[in-house]
Amino acid sequence: MNLTSLRLVAMVGLGGAIGSALRYLLTIAVQSRTGAGFPAGTLAVNVTGAFLLGLIMRYSVHSVAITPEMRLLLTTGLCGGYTTFSTF
Repeated sequence: MNLTSLRLVAMVGLGGAIGSALRYLLTIAVQSRTGAGFPAGTLAVNVTGAFLLGLIMRYSVHSVAITPEMRLLLTTGLCGGYTTFSTF
């Protein structure tokens, strides 16, 4: 791996760490209010994460304000760590 590849991997890892922590906090907050009968916290995270991913992609593809590297951090890293649809 070269330095550029390692930098990209680090960006995905950083985004994933932030997304995972946000997922945990939101899931706990929603689930504590709705009870244990239905995984409402997981559902809330996945719905908001899918919406956020769509917004980021729509904005970043048509704007020069978000670099491809930042898009990788926000989509694959942050949204990937945040949504993790397989846990639903």
